Amino acid sequence: MAVILIGALLLTLPITHTNGEWLSFIDALFTATSATCVVGLVVVDTGTYFNILGQLIIIFLIQIGGVGVMTLTTMIVLGMGKHIGLKERLLIQEALNQDGPAGVIELAKRMIKYTVVIELFFGTILALYGFFTTDWGFKAFYYGYWHAISAFCNGGFDLCGNFDSLTRFRDDVVVNVCIMLLITLGGIGFAVEGDILKKRCWKKLRLQSKVVLMGYLILSVGGGLLIWAFEFNNPATIGNLPDGNQLMASMFQSVTARTAGFNTLDIASLREDTLLFMMLLMFIGGAPASTAGGIKITTFAVVLMATVAMLRGKKDVVIYNRRISEDLIHKSMGVFVLCLLWLGIAFFLLLAIDNRQHHFHLVMCELFSAFGTVGLGVGITPEWHPVCKLILIMTMFIGRIGILTFTMAFLEKEASILRYPSEDMIIG
Repeated sequence: MAVILIGALLLTLPITHTNGEWLSFIDALFTATSATCVVGLVVVDTGTYFNILGQLIIIFLIQIGGVGVMTLTTMIVLGMGKHIGLKERLLIQEALNQDGPAGVIELAKRMIKYTVVIELFFGTILALYGFFTTDWGFKAFYYGYWHAISAFCNGGFDLCGNFDSLTRFRDDVVVNVCIMLLITLGGIGFAVEGDILKKRCWKKLRLQSKVVLMGYLILSVGGGLLIWAFEFNNPATIGNLPDGNQLMASMFQSVTARTAGFNTLDIASLREDTLLFMMLLMFIGGAPASTAGGIKITTFAVVLMATVAMLRGKKDVVIYNRRISEDLIHKSMGVFVLCLLWLGIAFFLLLAIDNRQHHFHLVMCELFSAFGTVGLGVGITPEWHPVCKLILIMTMFIGRIGILTFTMAFLEKEASILRYPSEDMIIG
């Protein structure tokens, strides 16, 4: 919250804008929240409204939001030669969504190392490619590294101007592949990447790594094929493209809908069934301890397998020959229900305040995009009522820090020493 407020105050200043005028605080707060929570929804065009100073503030907020405040703080403390005690390790454990405090410092170090290496590598590719293929000149290096950070952190902000995102690169294989790889590497999580580099064998991987990798493969590839099936005859999106470009554009939208927010197609021109499916991808999101949002692949997998086990009359929930604990099942169910509850309340409030100014499915898409920290706008973000912007700000914040963290911050844990008699009810 502190980072968001500081960012908002800086973005209101005239020295961060090309027109030299003040930006309203609600719009600055919306932009700072969207950047820090790595969402990508914007009320003003990043590439044309903000000057270089404003753009650097935004990318700095994206980097903080993507890697995490606790991780950056840990590195600063270690760099100063100070000791990190058990209390601080427990805080880092919660921030990185780990099972215990053991190894959290090493994980934080790996997160920084992976981030720097990946962003520099792909940033250099994009920079050199832009330098030789566009008229940007040396400005291509600024664009290349800026967009590499935004993509890896799943930020979704761009400097292309006119709210166009990456639509001008719809047919560009190099840009599409680089951005998709950056989104995926940021979305699968640092713990999974470390596990892969350490084990290098599918059988030896942790359960979380297997679930995340398989879930990403199924949702990304299957999602791309479904989007192509929905849109292949839509002339407003991919209907007039060659077959290869149709599949590439569809795959890009499937990957970016997992929390990145870039788009090579006009989102508002997609069919309603395509938007509904993409909302499901936004809701699921990426992996824990990553730059992604949503309820997370692991949560969705546990809820899905628990439901299947219940329907088949099985007592245990088993994934890859590993039994899932009841505590984890209850936690996953709690996350699932709380997220649906918040989305329902926020959707009702948005519809009531918006007063039918925007279509039902566009409002829903905007809400899911904010909650999943995706940032795929449908062209109505700048038009929202100030109260609606506040609701979306809260939704972006909750989507980034997690519904459990947000809810438990206002509730005190009570350890019960009593167990009451049980009694059955008829349900379903």
